[in-house]
Amino acid sequence: MKKQTLLLGAALAAGVAVAAIDRDAAAQAALKHAGVASLPANALLVTPDYDDGRAVYDVNFQDGKTKFDYEIDANTGAVLKAERKALPTFAAPAPQPAVVPATPVVQAPAGNIAEAEAKAIALAQAGLAEGQISRYRAKFEIDDGVPQWDLEFTANKYKYEYTINAATRAIIDFERERDTWWD
Repeated sequence: MKKQTLLLGAALAAGVAVAAIDRDAAAQAALKHAGVASLPANALLVTPDYDDGRAVYDVNFQDGKTKFDYEIDANTGAVLKAERKALPTFAAPAPQPAVVPATPVVQAPAGNIAEAEAKAIALAQAGLAEGQISRYRAKFEIDDGVPQWDLEFTANKYKYEYTINAATRAIIDFERERDTWWD
């Protein structure tokens, strides 16, 4: 963001027009070129950028079958780059037996917090609610004599990884990075 601000500021100081079209117009130009009628607002990412001496918009979206990556000229609305990549398709899962065994719940040894409490600590620190996360995984382990919960989940196009001390409830390690599924 700082780089974009500096580049756009330099362009303004030099008297160069920065953008004649807005994000919505850039998104519509990309959707029209791709032949996609419409998408939910959260399925479309439009980012202002500066490339090869000109202001552009990077437009990224998926229609369920294809991932699209566009570069739109911010002055004219012209499509400068258009890339399409087929998303992987997965075969329908095999029919499940009528009775599916329950997923085992990971238990921490006595004296340590349960998975639910570790999850609550991570969600509170991330500022998220239970209903906002997906692709959740939890694992209890003892690393160098320290009982800990390793938690992973995704939310709002980001991947979160937490390591929480199961004895003291302290966050040992935390990472948040862009979830590459959207890229």
